Parts: sequence; structure tokens; C-alpha cells
Amino acid sequence: MFVADLHNDILQRAINGEDITVKTKYGHSDIVRLKEGNINLEVFVIWVTKKYLDQSFKRANNLIDKLEEIEKNSSLTKIVRSFKDLNTIIRSKKLGMPFGIEGGECIEENIDNLNHFIDRGLLYFGPTWNYSNAIASSAFDEVSNPKNIGYLGVSIFGKEVISLCQERGVIVDVSHIGERSFWDIINFSKNPIIASHSNVYNICPHYRNLKDDQLIAIKNKKGVVFLNLYSNFVDKDYAKRENFLTRTLEKEIFKINKEFADSEKRWIAKQYYLQKAYQSIAPSIELFIDHIDYIVKFLGIDYVGIGSDYDGMDSTPKQIQDCSDHMLIAKELEKRRYSYYDIEKIMGLNFCRVYEEVNSK
Repeated sequence: MFVADLHNDILQRAINGEDITVKTKYGHSDIVRLKEGNINLEVFVIWVTKKYLDQSFKRANNLIDKLEEIEKNSSLTKIVRSFKDLNTIIRSKKLGMPFGIEGGECIEENIDNLNHFIDRGLLYFGPTWNYSNAIASSAFDEVSNPKNIGYLGVSIFGKEVISLCQERGVIVDVSHIGERSFWDIINFSKNPIIASHSNVYNICPHYRNLKDDQLIAIKNKKGVVFLNLYSNFVDKDYAKRENFLTRTLEKEIFKINKEFADSEKRWIAKQYYLQKAYQSIAPSIELFIDHIDYIVKFLGIDYVGIGSDYDGMDSTPKQIQDCSDHMLIAKELEKRRYSYYDIEKIMGLNFCRVYEEVNSK
């Protein structure tokens, strides 16, 4: 079975000095545990934190440099830069490591910079993270700050960006963008699009999840929705439990804030030291499988996959402690009488279909 996971934030740990080529004590993933989880392809995300926004192009390149360093130092890995590379990783049994961009700030409003990232092997491009930019308005801002972002939807420059992605075989990722931006992309997009790590709004009504009309639009574009393991996007009641727990952890959080002045290291430290606490209130994996069931029944088996968000969240469904448990998803699907071939589609083949269609033109 070919297994693809479409979203992982581990490069933030790597660029802060952690060796992720060995089995690590904390976090959701590392190269060893990804192999233990029988994952064949893991998309490593290029995301520039607020700390580096004034030098975002440089920071994004540093993250890609780190990915290339990982490939150089680990015989278990190979960077995937095109659909043709998939055959190589399947034959070699190495972990395929494509990269996707989460937040278009890193091109610094320069189309040549996007060409640069495509030349380096860009798999998918997500126009925004939580904050809006010169390309598009984000889901967070459209819901929380609509009057402060200047415009809603995809800008003229943003349309140029999306068009270039489609011309050069890069998949467009609609996770994190606002509804106005989503519909702008749907209306002028020619290729299949994806949501790399979003869930079903009707099960968990969070602004990061997708409503039924958005799901249908992705299907009509022959795209795929890759589902996120983050408890807050899986379980509509998780936020209440999380808020209560956070109040009980005030002393621990204060200590971490005091000890780690650097915002990135503080974020990583909170994941390390508080992960067990937040796992204790996590939903069951069955609720995550409900999101898969919903899309299969609503859209069909060809339009759903997994985009875990490993190392980008503080809580996953209880049974999935880290990426080495990834195949529990397949086992749960077996319990719900999915056929082996349908499970193959969900776990990886649906990704292959979209990647081939977009990247092989």
C-alpha cells in the first residue's frame, strides 16, 4: 500500500537545531518514526513564522536547504520534485519528501521568486496561512478581521500567482484561505485543487474546515480533501475542554514563556512539555473516521485523503500518539468495511491521481 501524508511542520524543529534523522523523544514525527508508520511520502511544509516575515524569501530557502541537508544525511530519504520521482521512491523504498508552501509571503510579491521555488521542486502552494497577504485573504481574517484586511478574495497579483502555479504543474492548496478567496480560485482555476489539511465543517464548525458547497466545488475540480488530525478541527467540543485545561496549566505555561524568549522555540517547547496534557482530552480516532465517512458518502471515494499536520498541533486523536501510529487509520477503515482498494485510495492513491494530472502536463 502506498501511503501519502500531505502536511507536516517538522522543518520548524529541524531548522531550530534538532536532528530529525534519528528517533526523537518528543513531537509527532522524525524520519525513523515516519518509516515505522509505513508512510511512503510525507510533505514537509515551508512556513515562515512572524519572526522572519521581513526576510521571508531567505527563511523559506533556508527551510528547503534544511530539507536537502536531511536527504544528504539520511539514506532513508529522497526529495520528490516531480511526479516522475514517485516511481523512484517506490522502487527504493525510501521516504519521499516533497515540500509545499504554506503562506505566500515567502515570494515577497515577486513572481520570479515563485518561479525560483518551483525550480527547487515545489509540490503545492497555499496562498495564505492565518494572516492575509498580497495574494489572498485568509480564513482567519475573513472571519475575525474583515474590515482590517483591505480587500476580500484573491488579488490581481494573486491571480497571476495561481495561474503560474497551474502553468508549471504546481498544485494549488486552499486550506487556510478564506471563503471569498476560495471561490475566486474555484472560478478561474483550470486544474484540480486540494485542501492539504482541512476537515468537514458540518461535523466540526470551525472556520478552517470546509462547508458542503466547498466540498462539492473541490470534487467538481477533480481535487481531493486531505483531512487533518488536529483535535480542534475534528471535535466540535474540543475547544471547551482545551480552554478549561489551559487555565489549569497556567503555571506551566508561564514557566515556558519565561524560559523561552524566542517565539519559535517557545512554541516547540509547549508542544513538547504539554503534549501529554492535551492528549488526555483528545477525541477518539472514531470521530476522525467520521470525517472520512462523510466525504466518501457525500462526494465519493476518490476525493479524500490524509493531511495529518504532524508537528503543527498540540493534540491528535487519542489512539494516534505520533506518526508511527499512522496506519491505525487504515485499520479503523477496515472495521467500517472499507475494501482494501478503497483504503489504498484514501491512504495515498487519490494523491497520486491529482499529482499526476497536475504535474505531468
